[in-house]
Amino acid sequence: HKYTQYGRKNYFKNLNYQFKLHSFIIRKSFLIENNIYFDNDNLLYNDIPFLIELYNKTPYIIQTNTKLYYKFVHNDPINVPSLTQEKHEDRLLQRVRSLNDGLLKCNNTQIAKKVKIEAIRYYLYKIVKSELFLNFSNEIHEIYRLLNQILNYPSNEIKLSTRHSFEINAIKKGNLKKAFILSKSRVLGYKTYQFMKPKNQRFRQKKIQKNVFTKLPIKENTILYESFLGRNYSDSPKAIFNYLLENDKDKWNHIWILNDKNIVENEKEFKNENVKIIKRFSWQYFYYVTISKYFILNMRQPKWLYKKVEQTILSTWHGTPLKRLVFDMENVTSANKNYKKDFYNQSRNWDYLIAANKYSEEVFESAFMYPKENILTYGYPRNDILHNYSADYKHQIKEKLNLPTSKKVILYAPTWRDDEFHSAGNYKFKLQMDLERMREEFGEEYVIALRMHYFISDNMDLTGFEDFAFDFSKYNDINDLYISSDILITDYSSVFFDFANLRKPILFFTYDIEKYQSMLRGFYIDVHNDLPGPLLRTNDELIDSIKHIDLTMENYKEKYEAFYQKYCYLEDGNATQRIVNRVIK
Repeated sequence: HKYTQYGRKNYFKNLNYQFKLHSFIIRKSFLIENNIYFDNDNLLYNDIPFLIELYNKTPYIIQTNTKLYYKFVHNDPINVPSLTQEKHEDRLLQRVRSLNDGLLKCNNTQIAKKVKIEAIRYYLYKIVKSELFLNFSNEIHEIYRLLNQILNYPSNEIKLSTRHSFEINAIKKGNLKKAFILSKSRVLGYKTYQFMKPKNQRFRQKKIQKNVFTKLPIKENTILYESFLGRNYSDSPKAIFNYLLENDKDKWNHIWILNDKNIVENEKEFKNENVKIIKRFSWQYFYYVTISKYFILNMRQPKWLYKKVEQTILSTWHGTPLKRLVFDMENVTSANKNYKKDFYNQSRNWDYLIAANKYSEEVFESAFMYPKENILTYGYPRNDILHNYSADYKHQIKEKLNLPTSKKVILYAPTWRDDEFHSAGNYKFKLQMDLERMREEFGEEYVIALRMHYFISDNMDLTGFEDFAFDFSKYNDINDLYISSDILITDYSSVFFDFANLRKPILFFTYDIEKYQSMLRGFYIDVHNDLPGPLLRTNDELIDSIKHIDLTMENYKEKYEAFYQKYCYLEDGNATQRIVNRVIK
């Protein structure tokens, strides 16, 4: 819009967002003629005075919704942070200073009003909530001095809400200590109000965890376990728990984080008086996560978790990596923009990280930026059972899962795709396997056990396939599915690293491999040459490989053996013992 009545209205309306600007194309000759330059003395916010002066001297603006260029996204705030992602102790002061510097070059009262409003908002909602505002320091005094100048700059009248007017008017009149006391009182009152609101229980829990539970002593004989954020009783935490229960029965108190305690109602381990179940993010959770000597988990702990020096966090992780992870990913599309920063900060609190092999050790060192000396390359505790289970265990598991003992089992365990999401944390999935054809070809000899990634486990509908396809996406322990199965079909899930311990056939249904490898994650290993089974692009190829499974195994015999020796060489049934001897004192 040109600088017409309508354009002028929107032009000034957009000043509300002038410090979160999108794209600008500015004629160089206009900048030179009007002597508009960036001030290099304030590298953090030198764009603010520049833009205020630009608005002040610009006769009109033409707007377009067409994307004229794409700005580089800084999604690695640890290694390549942008200026806004860097930590600067004087950031608050520099921003207020930039607003004041911009006003010195502005003679438009309407623009000045917008700058004042921005300064007021920044004070009320950013400065007073910062740690810097705990004391009336020299920096706070300087911020107040600059705000006093900004508020007394000529502009159109600003209407203030009653609850904010006392503070802002005190700053404007130069009563800085009074403004400080008023603001601190308001913030304290708001926090008290938030603390008391019934729906803000998580807020209360965090505050009590930080201010009360952290003052309590560590319970030296208590171990806390969590698998897949409390969804399962499974994986390496389960293996370590069972080992300790069997070998040091009376020494430890075991606390399991489980969102649904009914999933273990028939498990004999939980009938032990030394074993307790708590729900994730309950009051008990906040208590035990603070006072337990050991915290054993296979994903990440909450960002806000306060870890005591005496505590030991053992990250078992949850698989040998095939897809690129965290800092080895060029772009993160389906997670929070702070994903890499959050992951880095959370993993700094891990005292140990388990790797199944040398390959995983090197990946974790790179992808997690995790110190090599704290990586325990001992094999995965969760895989011990794949070498130790008894001869009749497979039959027992099939009965437990209500799978027909007279038929063979094909386990289909695909991963999720980074582009299969509606929004961050909201995932979707479409089954590409032709279940109808699979049933026609193999229904007399096989059944299908489906194990979908937990991100998409709620999206399965097997109506019409009840006697052929069984959904075990939410079943506790995938090891039971490995043991009961005769063939594994997967794609880019790391399950095949574990399944290879059994030396059973593995097929890779990779219908979108070019897209996945080039556009999404990318792989650490050469999937075209190093996998222990064929890459199958279509349902026809998949069905043919199953029909001739013995020939498929023969054709991949050498590759399977080479794969086993590289990735499974430490899996001897004793990984748990090695971990316990090193970590649990």
